[in-house]
Order: sequence, then C-alpha cells, then structure tokens
Amino acid sequence: MKDSDVTLDLLYFDGCPSYRQAWNDILDVLVEEKIDASVRLVAVEDMDSARELQFAGSPTIKVNGKDLEDYQGEGVLACRLYKGNDGKGWPSKELLRDRIRGVL
Repeated sequence: MKDSDVTLDLLYFDGCPSYRQAWNDILDVLVEEKIDASVRLVAVEDMDSARELQFAGSPTIKVNGKDLEDYQGEGVLACRLYKGNDGKGWPSKELLRDRIRGVL
C-alpha cells in the first residue's frame, strides 16, 4: 500500500474542543513519519449522524475506516477520553503512529 492510500478521518463535534489537539497531532505524526495521507475533518452534528458514522465521541479518529481503539459500539454524542493517553481527550501520538504504520 502506498502512503497516498492512507485516509484519516477526524470526526468531532463543537462541544468538545479536544479535536483541535488531535488535528495538530495527526499532522505532526504525518510530517514526522513523512507520510502523504488524506486527512478529513468530519463534523458530527446530530445523533442520526453519530449512529451512522459509529461515532465513539469527540474526537474519533479512523484510519482507513477503522477506529484507533477498535470501537464497535453505538454512536454517541459525547466527549471521548483515550485510555492509552492517560484519559486525555485525544489519542497519544504513539497510538496514531502505530495505527498509521499498521496500514502501510
């Protein structure tokens, strides 16, 4: 798979500002790893969209359609905490890096 085949979706809603840190970290990791990927910012505005997108809370990051923490539950409109990043509202750069490398 080529770098250009990597797609990252950052799903968010405005009630949780942590997505801004996640966005910056995604861009940092891509630059550090010299990966040319497509990155999309996707606003989740209602419960119907949350269910349809299997939104695990804001921010949810999917690499080639797969949630970083393999979330398989119902869609929710809530702020998300990442257990692998000491319960912060965004994932660690290490998790991002591992998941992105995993699809290359």
